[in-house]
Amino acid sequence: MSSLSFDAEVAGHQVIFSAGQVEAVVVPLEEYRALKALEQHEAELYWVAHESRYPSQPGDDVPDGNVYESMEALVADLGAGE
Repeated sequence: MSSLSFDAEVAGHQVIFSAGQVEAVVVPLEEYRALKALEQHEAELYWVAHESRYPSQPGDDVPDGNVYESMEALVADLGAGE
């Protein structure tokens, strides 16, 4: 088997080599978009399954501690503790 030490096309993909190592594989744009759509779909399915297994409870999205309307309110509260 010969080693590739230059850019080559392998199975319809542009493969970029550097010092005998694969540096990058350039995927056709249509294939890239299809892979990204599949990734997005898998992420959505994961969160649907996660949400059904561990449903959100009221207040889950409320941060712990105080919520401040402004930086001044935060600084005033910090100063009050001294």
